[in-house]
Amino acid sequence: MSSRHRPNRPNRPDCPDRPFDENLPELTATEASSASAGDTGTMHDLHLASQNVLRLATQTYNAAARGDERAAHAARASLEKQLGVATHLIDEILSAGDDQPTMH
Repeated sequence: MSSRHRPNRPNRPDCPDRPFDENLPELTATEASSASAGDTGTMHDLHLASQNVLRLATQTYNAAARGDERAAHAARASLEKQLGVATHLIDEILSAGDDQPTMH
C-alpha cells in the first residue's frame, strides 16, 4: 500500500482528518491576476487554486461530520474565497485576458 493510502498520517497537510488550519496559505485574487491569461503561470495558479478548493472542501466536510461548527464555518468561508479566485482564473483563461467574465 502506498503512503498516500495509509490510514494514519499525522501532521500531514493533505490529511483530511486534521482540524481546520486557518494559517495555511491561500492564493489571493491579487496573486491570481498578476499573470497574463495565456501565461504558464496562470495555469499553475489555477492548479494551486483548484488544489486549495479540494483541500478546503474536504476540511469543511470533515468539520461538519465531526460536529465542529466553528471549524466548518471557518473552512467554508475560506472555501468560498478560494472558489472565487479559481473562478476568476478560469474567466481570465477563457476570455484570453479580455476581462470579460464568462456566463455562469
